[in-house]
Amino acid sequence: MEEGNTLNIIRQCYSKILPIKDLRTKVLPLAFIVTLVFCFLGDTKTTSLEAKRRWMISQLNQTLSKSSFWERLSRNRLKKLLQSLLAELMTKMTNSIIFGKDILSGLGVSKILLLDSSSISLWNGASKIFPGTRTTAGIKWHCCFDILSGAMCWFEMTPTATHDRKCFPPMKLLKGALIIFDLGYWDYGLLLAIEEVKGFFLSRIKNNSTIKIFKVISGISKKHSGKKLSSLNFKKRNGLIVELVGKILINKMDHHYRAIGFWNPNDKSYHWYITNLKVTAIVVYPLYRVRWAIELIFKSCKQSLNANEIPSTCKNIIESLLLASLVAQLTSYSILSISAKHIEEEKMLAMSFQRAAKITVALASDFIKFLIKKNAKNFNYLLKRIEMFANEIFDPNFRHRPTSLQNLEKILNQNRMTKKQSKILKFKQPSKAVANYETRKSA
Repeated sequence: MEEGNTLNIIRQCYSKILPIKDLRTKVLPLAFIVTLVFCFLGDTKTTSLEAKRRWMISQLNQTLSKSSFWERLSRNRLKKLLQSLLAELMTKMTNSIIFGKDILSGLGVSKILLLDSSSISLWNGASKIFPGTRTTAGIKWHCCFDILSGAMCWFEMTPTATHDRKCFPPMKLLKGALIIFDLGYWDYGLLLAIEEVKGFFLSRIKNNSTIKIFKVISGISKKHSGKKLSSLNFKKRNGLIVELVGKILINKMDHHYRAIGFWNPNDKSYHWYITNLKVTAIVVYPLYRVRWAIELIFKSCKQSLNANEIPSTCKNIIESLLLASLVAQLTSYSILSISAKHIEEEKMLAMSFQRAAKITVALASDFIKFLIKKNAKNFNYLLKRIEMFANEIFDPNFRHRPTSLQNLEKILNQNRMTKKQSKILKFKQPSKAVANYETRKSA
């Protein structure tokens, strides 16, 4: 996407979904929802509904009574509009990769998707609608992010008590893509389903999983073939990495997947990972570490976009406020996309989702003017402001403390160089017939 085109697509999504005219109210749906989405009050200010109403009034310079604000916030219509807006943004904003094309080619995948969930505590009065686990009431936000575009491609909201495995993205999203998830989603049938749609997976292995060692690739003796992986207590090996082919019984049929163990000095044991990727074993651990980025996305949404500040027990209000925060997160994609055009390639892999969220907060009023009033002045001003923050979007310590993506790219590049060198050596080495001929000729 070009810089201006990114912002125009965002505005088109808002204009397409949100009604511009409504004779029943002075504050039009477009203006109401845009100000609700960008109602960032920060960590130190109040996040009450009344504070949100006053903030809307200050931004729109229009009167908005308490009764009218409450009625519109609690209606099912607002929630449906936000859901439609979010779906439109997810469709339009997740099709392009901002950075990391070399990583994708090195892994042989089209996307790298991170899957996880995060719980948000609610007031105790919402316990009947959203029963909690560690708290009386809570809502769980399940989502899947594309790490190389920064955009969310799937989400679902459930009570906190809902198990993670019950919520999973549609399989059609996974064709050609790599999805990384933790033990909360561990399921044998899931591995098979991903493979059937020609997708790729990477996950930790549960300690009590029934996986037999079908073949030993490296790291341990081949005498362990046929034994259960969970029954073996491996000691530290010289190479620190153990690579196996594991056999799993799924639907009464044997299926084979790679099982790779990495020595953990703190636990003094191997941490095991399962995947169907065809990459060098040493890539697997740094690749799984990339999953930590989704925790940083959750943190940025909660701290900067106030996703965890939901002061209500009304179901529609709870869901609408969380949806508004998700819309804000997707809108912040434009900041990543535009900033990437103004920084060096080495800095792209150090771009921070937390910093993008904070910049979105700082530009909230500019986004409101741009989305509500369609003119070149507001467009150019917002674009210049985003460009001004371009050098603030990445971690300034990336050279001294490389990010997970930087480490992953480094290892992939090293593997490419090793393969090239081995091909050159293989090409230069003469065959036995040629060697014998050269010997006879010299004699």
